[in-house]
Amino acid sequence: TRSFTLPDVATGLGGITDFDMWYLTAGKTDNSDITANLLRNDRAGVAAQIGAGMSESSGIFTFPTTGKYLVICAAEFEILDQDNCIVDTKVTTNNSSYTTHTRCVDGNNGPSGGARSGKATSFAFIDVTDTSQVKVKFTTVSLDSGSSLVGSSTIARTSFLFIRIGDT
Repeated sequence: TRSFTLPDVATGLGGITDFDMWYLTAGKTDNSDITANLLRNDRAGVAAQIGAGMSESSGIFTFPTTGKYLVICAAEFEILDQDNCIVDTKVTTNNSSYTTHTRCVDGNNGPSGGARSGKATSFAFIDVTDTSQVKVKFTTVSLDSGSSLVGSSTIARTSFLFIRIGDT
């Protein structure tokens, strides 16, 4: 006979203890860090974050507790011609220097002289060992004139999800 024991919820193995969603409220057309127009999801019918939630200052996101997090960036683009549009997820482990961890990219296949919409998603698995040192930010890259990262104040078109899925 085999026995099976369910994990103890108190250990963090029995469920998600932190979940938060943010979105971009206005479009972005330049290549730089996303430092403004970020809002915690407040759409009708939305559930509140689980746990304390992320804090954000000038586009820098701070984790509420240590642990292993899945960070999802879902980026929507308006792409002109054959542009490549990119959003990088950048991580620091020393609260100073950031490196690209994952990338959302779409483009290079549009009509010449035309525009199209595109969507890309990236998944970053981050070990937050110290909440004062490990942080994340998002950066637009390779947006040519006429292309943009789409934001909206009425619908979450570009969003950022933070899910704590285990202990560090």
